Amino acid sequence: MKSISRTLIMLVLASIMAFGLTGCAKETIVATVNSEKVSEPLYRIFLWSTQRGLESILPNIWDVDPIEGKTPEEFAKERALKSITYYVAVKQKAEEAGINKLTKEEKSAIKESAKNYVETNKEFVTNYGIKQKDYEKFLEYGKLEEKVVSQLGGTYIPNEEELKEAMKVLEEEGEFTSSATITHVLIKNKDEQGNTLPSDKDAEAKKRAEDVLNQALNGEDLTILARKYSEDAAVSTNDGQYTFKKGEMEESLEEVVFNEAKIGAVYPKLIETSMGYEIVKVEELNDMDEVTMKEAAIRKIQQDFVNHELSELSATYKVEKTESYENIHIMNLGEES
Repeated sequence: MKSISRTLIMLVLASIMAFGLTGCAKETIVATVNSEKVSEPLYRIFLWSTQRGLESILPNIWDVDPIEGKTPEEFAKERALKSITYYVAVKQKAEEAGINKLTKEEKSAIKESAKNYVETNKEFVTNYGIKQKDYEKFLEYGKLEEKVVSQLGGTYIPNEEELKEAMKVLEEEGEFTSSATITHVLIKNKDEQGNTLPSDKDAEAKKRAEDVLNQALNGEDLTILARKYSEDAAVSTNDGQYTFKKGEMEESLEEVVFNEAKIGAVYPKLIETSMGYEIVKVEELNDMDEVTMKEAAIRKIQQDFVNHELSELSATYKVEKTESYENIHIMNLGEES
């Protein structure tokens, strides 16, 4: 009897262990960078970011000839892996400087951003097994980079010659034009051919826009309202936020943004543009004077200095790809991002 009981107990324990092992499936690793393991979900986030960046420059990039001796897909995958290698260097520098710990507020902001990302990119996260914690790690890398650039870059003081050269480059690139960052909601009053809708449909569009404006003026977050109501096709990738230079947008919008609106507040009136009715909040305004231009040049020099230091460090890392890396391909999610 004892032997039977003992056998049953062993079987139960074996079942529990088996369940535990199958219930805690190991995460797929696609590469190792300087002994740091890169999970498939994290790599896919970097790859998707790289993919969107390349497509914004050349929409038909996947149909072009080889780039640097690689197919467009191979090139994108290598770029994504190179980005991760760079951020592993960022992490190392942050640890060496003792600035690798995030504050409670920083963690909270990252968690909230990751939560919103997962909620608004359901196809991507579902198809590729992306969890909130994966996107949190992606955002943590970015926050560490800010800290490293601020501390390491701040130790580099450019000389006058470097400052002049940087200002010349920025001026040639048009960086010394006043710029603004806005969050907006667009309610269209035009059809696909760009013609204004019939008066009754136009009135309906204006009424919808006024409803959104009132919600924003009553304290609703304009970013959330943009995700919910904006008819701008890019809202799925930018949450309704744009940064632009003076002269790049329509006069009716720029007049409000640069001359009338208060920074950090929703403009209390609808703005009519060639696209429709806009609800706008100016997040940031950069008016260029001599002091601002010098500050921008110094930031560029310090950023370039840090990028060089990190790139040199990351070039020393040993990068090993696993078999799973070879099985990953460019993602096709339509409008979802």
